[in-house]
Amino acid sequence: MTLLKLNKLIVRFGGLTAVEDVDCVVRERQIFSIIGPNGAGKTTVFNAITGIYEPSGGTIEFRGQPLRRRLSWQVLVLCVVVGLITGFGAALVSVDVNALWRAAIKRNYARPGEPFSYAAAGHDAWNYMQGTLALDRMRGNRWAVRTPDGRRTLGYAKSHDEAEQMRSRFEKLIDAAGSTTAPVERDGKWVVRDRDDTENLASFEAEADARAVLDKYATLARDPAARRRSALVALLLGIVVGSAGTWAVWSRARRTPEVISRAGIARTFQNIRLFQNMTVLENVLTGMDRGLRGGVIRMALQLPGIRQQERAARERARRLLGFVGLAGKERMLAKNLPYGDQRRLEIARALATEPQLILLDEPAAGMNPAESIELNRLIGQIRDQGLSVLLIEHHMKVVMGISDRIAVLDYGAKIAEGTPEEVRKNPKVIAAYLGSEEVS
Repeated sequence: MTLLKLNKLIVRFGGLTAVEDVDCVVRERQIFSIIGPNGAGKTTVFNAITGIYEPSGGTIEFRGQPLRRRLSWQVLVLCVVVGLITGFGAALVSVDVNALWRAAIKRNYARPGEPFSYAAAGHDAWNYMQGTLALDRMRGNRWAVRTPDGRRTLGYAKSHDEAEQMRSRFEKLIDAAGSTTAPVERDGKWVVRDRDDTENLASFEAEADARAVLDKYATLARDPAARRRSALVALLLGIVVGSAGTWAVWSRARRTPEVISRAGIARTFQNIRLFQNMTVLENVLTGMDRGLRGGVIRMALQLPGIRQQERAARERARRLLGFVGLAGKERMLAKNLPYGDQRRLEIARALATEPQLILLDEPAAGMNPAESIELNRLIGQIRDQGLSVLLIEHHMKVVMGISDRIAVLDYGAKIAEGTPEEVRKNPKVIAAYLGSEEVS
C-alpha cells in the first residue's frame, strides 16, 4: 500500500528552482533512498515533506490524503467571528469615539436620579448613528433638545411632551436643510417650510437670517449620513480583512512541522539537533510530550494520572534507547555521547513520536565503517517493526545494502529510479556522479 506520494513536487526560492517535478512513491514497510550529488535538492525534498518549506507546486499525499491540516467548519466559523470582531472594531474607530462616548455613556451617567442602563446606552448609541436628536431631562423637570452627540443644545422645554414637539420641529428643519429647501417670501417675511411644502417651520425678517439657519441645520443633516457611510465602509472592510487574514494565517499553518508530525511522519537532520544539555532519556521524552494527556494544573500538582503517564513514558523511552543500542546511557548528557551514539539518539527521539514513516537525513555521516554496519542493522530493524524509511545518504554501501528502491536527483530533477542494481548500472546516474567526460 502506498504510504507517501510526491507528485510533480516543485520548490522554488525566488528565481532558483531547487526541486523540479519530482515524483516518488514510498510504500509500507519499505526502505526508499534518495541519492544524488551535493546540491541536488535531497534535503529540500525532506524539508518540503516535513513542512519546513512550502511547495511551490505539485502535491504531497500521505496515506492517500493531502499532507496538511484538514478544513473544518470550526475554521470557517473562526474566520467569520474574527471578521465580525475586526469589522465592528473598525466601524467603532471610524466614527468620532469621543462623541459616541458622550452620546451613549456619559449621557446615561449624567441623568439625575436614574441608574446607568446598558439598554439605554445602546439605544442612545443607535440614535447617535441614525442622527436622532436627543432629549435630556434636566433638574427641575426641564427638558433639553440636543444634537445626537450632546455637544449643542437646540432648545429647552418645560415638559416631556413639549420637548417631543420641539424635537419634531427641529428634525423637520434638519430634514428641510438637508434637502436644500430654500426660504420663500410670504407676507413680507421669509419662511422655511418642510420638505413636503405643507408646514411653516420658521419665519424670519430677512432672507439672510433664514439662509443662515438652514446652513446651520444642514450640517446636522450631513453628519449622520457621513457617519453611517464611513461606519458601513469600515465594517465591510474590517470583515474582509479580518476574515482574509485569519484564513491566510490558518492556511500557512496547514503544513507546519507539528501537523506533519501528528500525521505520522518523523525525521532526523543532516546536522544533529539534540538538546545537548539534557540527558539522553530526557531527549527521548521530548518526542513523547504531545502524547501525554493533562493540563498545566494537573502536571503542576503531579496528580496520580499524570505520574502514571510519566512512568509509562520513561519505560517506553528506555525500551527505545535499548532498541537503538543506547541502553545504560540514560543519565548521560547528550553532548557527552560519541558522534555515532548522538545519531542513534536522534533516531530514538524520532521514533518516540510513534511515526509510520521516518525520514533519515544522512544518518551515517561521520560514522566509521563499523558504526555504518550497525546503522544498517538498525534501519533494517526499524523496517521490521512495520515502519517505512525514507533515507538520504552519501555512503553507497549503506544505500545499496539496505534500500528496496532508490531515486536519484541531479540539479533538483529526478534522473533515475529503481532497485539498487538498476540504479547502479544507469548511465545517467554514473554521469551525475562521475561526470559525462569520464563516462564517455
